[in-house]
Amino acid sequence: MKASVIIPTYYRQEDLAELFDSLLRQTVKPFEVIVVDDTPTDEIAVLCDIFKVQFAKKKIRLLYHKNQRKKSSSVARNIGVEMSSGDILMFFDSDVILFPDYIEKILEVFEKFPHAVGVQGLIVNFKRTKFYYIRQVIYRIFHFSHHVKDRCKLFEYPSLLTRIIPCEALSGANFAVKREIFNELRFDENLLGYAYMEDMLFSHLLYRKYPNKLFITPYAKCIHKVSQEGRGVKKELEKHKHTCRLYVLIKLFGLKGKLLYCWQNIGNLILLSFKRLLKNKNSSNRMMH
Repeated sequence: MKASVIIPTYYRQEDLAELFDSLLRQTVKPFEVIVVDDTPTDEIAVLCDIFKVQFAKKKIRLLYHKNQRKKSSSVARNIGVEMSSGDILMFFDSDVILFPDYIEKILEVFEKFPHAVGVQGLIVNFKRTKFYYIRQVIYRIFHFSHHVKDRCKLFEYPSLLTRIIPCEALSGANFAVKREIFNELRFDENLLGYAYMEDMLFSHLLYRKYPNKLFITPYAKCIHKVSQEGRGVKKELEKHKHTCRLYVLIKLFGLKGKLLYCWQNIGNLILLSFKRLLKNKNSSNRMMH
């Protein structure tokens, strides 16, 4: 199976260089790497020109495309699909770093489970912040999501993964699908800019059409840095994420999706109150000392 790598990016020159380095170190090389660029400047184009020789030495085609359509990671992914020619299409956010055998281990799942239509690797830099356990309780009640060992449902991601398991959605940071899937389904281009939850919308619709044919493997590991570059100003970003989340939930669940959106917002307000309370408590303690 030939693997095509598709990377949408908006700025993130340094992040993309690290992803390129990790692709060059793969034990099984991709057939081609396609970068679809929403960046208004030429910095990504220059970076690709620099790396093109290194990829050529590994017999990998590096293709660069400046997106002239709507600025959207969904649009960029669809353009990458149109440009690709591999059997398996692998999508990566530009702020991901792959372990050396990532591609090898993903392709092994497709070989082991011939009925699989989509496979994702495991993000290993999962951190438990000081709000983790409070967040878990609130998310379980209001978002119907939590982290559980060896389970990957909608809104869930495994806290610990010890074996290959089926899942109901795929993380947009790192997942792969069979090429023929795109004869039936594309990324929703109504989600613009940082197309928040585009991965959930695409992959859960895929799961509904092909139940029990999406998988996650603990053997294909990667780091997702969640770079803030290119995501926008915090207040604008939060507003944009709210808009995207409402759209995706309605697309997936109709009227129930709108009710779920409101229920989730109540949980988010409670979590924010906890954070402010803890922050004020810490400030008071520092003043006393």
